Amino acid sequence: MMKNHMPRLQPLSRIRTRTLWLFCSALFVVFFLMSWSSYYVAQRSINRQIEENSLPLTSDNVYSHIQRDLVQPIFVASLMAHDTFVRDWALQDAPDTAPMQRYLAEIDRRFGTVVAFFVLDRTRQLYLPDDDSHVIDVHSPRYAWYEQVKALPAAQSYLVTVGEDPERPGKFDILIDHKVFDYQNRLIGVTGVGLPLEQVRALIDSYQQRYQRTIYFTDRNGRIVLGSASLETIGQPLQAQPGMQPLAARLLSSPSGSYSIVKDGERVYINARLVPEFDWYLIVEEHVTPSHDAIFRTFLVNVAIAAAITLLVLAISLLTQGRYQRRLTRQASVDPLTEALNRRSAEEMHARLRDECQRRGVPLSILVLDVDHFKQINDRHGHPAGDMALRHLVDRIRQHMRDGDAVCRWGGEEFVLLLNGCSQEGALALAERIRLSLAQQPLQAGEQQLSLTISGGITETRDNEPLGSVVQRADTALYAAKHAGRNRIHAAPAMQASDSKS
Repeated sequence: MMKNHMPRLQPLSRIRTRTLWLFCSALFVVFFLMSWSSYYVAQRSINRQIEENSLPLTSDNVYSHIQRDLVQPIFVASLMAHDTFVRDWALQDAPDTAPMQRYLAEIDRRFGTVVAFFVLDRTRQLYLPDDDSHVIDVHSPRYAWYEQVKALPAAQSYLVTVGEDPERPGKFDILIDHKVFDYQNRLIGVTGVGLPLEQVRALIDSYQQRYQRTIYFTDRNGRIVLGSASLETIGQPLQAQPGMQPLAARLLSSPSGSYSIVKDGERVYINARLVPEFDWYLIVEEHVTPSHDAIFRTFLVNVAIAAAITLLVLAISLLTQGRYQRRLTRQASVDPLTEALNRRSAEEMHARLRDECQRRGVPLSILVLDVDHFKQINDRHGHPAGDMALRHLVDRIRQHMRDGDAVCRWGGEEFVLLLNGCSQEGALALAERIRLSLAQQPLQAGEQQLSLTISGGITETRDNEPLGSVVQRADTALYAAKHAGRNRIHAAPAMQASDSKS
């Protein structure tokens, strides 16, 4: 019943709730902006770190591996071209094939190359390990490499190409073709070795997996000549790659450099350097998306944490405000001593119950109770005993009240009961039960027992009648009960028809 009455603090409560929502929204916005700022700064820091440190360092490491794993065949080809056995054998008028084949087979075995070869220029014979010699047809595209090697400038003694393996048709190798001169520096042939393309691609794949970068090679003209097995742009010009057209000329005109492009809407950083032994450019690319994805996930986690903190603050604040609001409501509507409604709340409750009873066509009775000789209790036993007596009375009243009824402290030791849907006769019966209950249960005040009695007056509320007027009428009956000897209940005279119309 008490729950139905709320003091008029709702507008203030709504203002506080809106203010709280605004505060929590501002708190979340601050958290979000801080997280976004950190995400943006981290992005820029990662980009700068990639461009200035990690990518050049990776390129250096890959270049070192290239020197170790791929440059050795060039050294082997150079060793063969300056070997006196090769020169002396080539200068013979009719050299025996077998020694040269054994020599080439030993080169393959010792250095792990896939094919070692020698071309005697004056006969155009191509010698391979453990195989018959082949005559080079200068008009065949298959042997165009030989004429390219012979046409090299004097300062360039070898050529690196990707070509078909002469011993494995359909298979391709990286071939190092080295010119061979006699002791008077006259060209007498071409020798060299080959590495399986699959082996080199496997090396590049291992570099990519280790460093998480894209690695490939282009020649001086920008044609992509070598990359991992999954690279689909082998043989295509660098200029045709997405985002590379404005960069290609600058990249191919410098021995090394760092660049950035936008490829398929994604920022890509590039480090390029010339590998002079191959006369190829080593190109290492790094996509920033994986790194940015990682910090974006961190950003989302931060936003989620910010949202959780904001919701937690909001929940705690709403809970605290709710408790505070309920405390204010109670303080505004309840008598602090007895926890009965105060006079202001009783007037609001009476107006609501009066209108409700009028709609339902049922009576609303008012019972006014007063503790007999209350001043004597305070004088003899002290005010704490008087306070105990008032609380004791309210407890007895509540034991006999019905759902929908209300009790309020009207002032001092006087209490008003609002009896919803109860006639004057029913109110009189209820009052008698309360009076007898109180008389039969003395109050234990310390070591003393106090016998309490009450007097009461009853009346019914008229149409649209304010509570003050009703209480005044019930007070008249109450005073009559006191004058009649106390410890009794009187009812006000029944309402006359003329009174109802007035």
